[in-house]
Amino acid sequence: MNHEMIAKILTTLVAFGLFFWIAKKLFWTSILKAIEDRQFRIKSEFDRIDSLQQEVSTMKADYSKRLADIEKEAQQRKQDEIVQGRKMAEEIVAQARQDAQAELERVKQNLAIETDKMRASLREEVVQLTLGATEKLIREKMDDGKQRQLVSQFVEELARK
Repeated sequence: MNHEMIAKILTTLVAFGLFFWIAKKLFWTSILKAIEDRQFRIKSEFDRIDSLQQEVSTMKADYSKRLADIEKEAQQRKQDEIVQGRKMAEEIVAQARQDAQAELERVKQNLAIETDKMRASLREEVVQLTLGATEKLIREKMDDGKQRQLVSQFVEELARK
């Protein structure tokens, strides 16, 4: 039995070796090639995914920066518009003050002219009344009572006018 068993084992080993050698020659290289191709495709896909993830991260960072820049620019424009609006308001107020001051000066000048006219007219009336009173005094014989009466009339006439 020993010889028989050794012969069977050797026959089985030779058959297995022969099968392995034929399988290796016929199938093993194509199987290994298919496995290597598949591994290469999987690695390529993972590399492409990593590359796309990096590109997405870069684009996200770029878009975030652009958005921040746009918000900053919008805020700056808003501030510029506020400053310009305030400047315009100040210019309008300054112009209104100038216009009001000019109108005040014009009214003061008109008032001064009218006051001067009234004073001149009043002087003319005083002169006329004085001349009239003087003329009456000269025409009439004057005594102390008469002079007082004429001066009182003169003062009353001045008060009425």
